[in-house]
Amino acid sequence: MRLSRSESQSALWKLIEGHLEERLLSLREKNDNPADGETTAHTRGRIAEVKDLMALAMPAPELEPDILD
Repeated sequence: MRLSRSESQSALWKLIEGHLEERLLSLREKNDNPADGETTAHTRGRIAEVKDLMALAMPAPELEPDILD
């Protein structure tokens, strides 16, 4: 799933994106602190999830045409 260009430029998405950026910073700071393996894994999973949500606004990658020999 990807957001359309107009959706990714909407005021609502900008608000959500700002929240996600703050959340990502917070989680990265938490990840930089010493913690047990389970807590670290949990924090890294949350970081990955936030990044996945932020990626919704990125355009879909263009596919390269197949080159026939």
